[in-house]
Amino acid sequence: MTLEVSMDEARASRSMAETQGATPPTWRGRSRRRLLADVVGGPRQNLDKLRQLAALGAAFFRPALVRARLERLRDLGHVDAMPTIPQLLVAGRDQMMVSAAEETRIFYRSQGIPWVFHNLRRFVSGPATMLDPVGLFAPRDAIAHHVLQTFHRHAVYDLVLLRAHEGGVEAMALQAQQILDGTHPHQRALTSLMEDGSCHARLPRDIAAFAADPHAAPRPIPPGLVDEPDLMIGMDQFKDIGGFARYASRLDVGVAGAVGAWLAVAFDETLGGLLGVKLGPRCVARAACDAEIVARHAAASPSECAG
Repeated sequence: MTLEVSMDEARASRSMAETQGATPPTWRGRSRRRLLADVVGGPRQNLDKLRQLAALGAAFFRPALVRARLERLRDLGHVDAMPTIPQLLVAGRDQMMVSAAEETRIFYRSQGIPWVFHNLRRFVSGPATMLDPVGLFAPRDAIAHHVLQTFHRHAVYDLVLLRAHEGGVEAMALQAQQILDGTHPHQRALTSLMEDGSCHARLPRDIAAFAADPHAAPRPIPPGLVDEPDLMIGMDQFKDIGGFARYASRLDVGVAGAVGAWLAVAFDETLGGLLGVKLGPRCVARAACDAEIVARHAAASPSECAG
């Protein structure tokens, strides 16, 4: 059985990939068995996965570590707001489940990539790359692997995150070059996951440009990339870590609210999905977004979303 989605679905949303200059993934048309085998890995790869997962899990119980990473980014001039851990977690829910997931669904349809199977492969390849809703909890190599395994319009968010780790950008540059040279320890999995056939070739140039000017503005969201104004607002707000931190700092939420937010996510992604019931918000909180971003995309359009 080969990996395909309906041609009608691909045509319906083809413009997102075309607008962003994405090319078809190189692994399209291969059997699901081979694609799953690509991401399983051997002893070296699975030891790396366990190390990354352990480091990620430890960070969730070390708020001082996360705070130190955020303070480092503030000192480097990347963020000007210092949200609390509960604010970070709820903002991460909005970024991951409300904004990025919906954008990615549309992009996958435009590339002919099945949502469930591909995300299963991403999880098997690197669980830690998918379990951090913020990026500040993840270890350095999990961030690097995330950049190397999935399409980014502009990886500036993750490259800034890597500046919170000593030598992070340099390690990212090395791993991006290893992918091109065919020598990366996770070569088989990462090349089998990338959803844009041209992304790996662009990455070394993007990383070099970032290293030369870490404070360069992220690339703007292409106008009309999607039809939903609130999704455009979310993509624009979260295109860099500074925007994410500002959004998080405006949320009125404590520990109980953060726990409740992620319990709602668990319900929505399991039983709620089967029942067609959704407890969480369907779009970002406009009141927590930068006013100019709301004005740019939907100032005159009232939000129909809850939350």
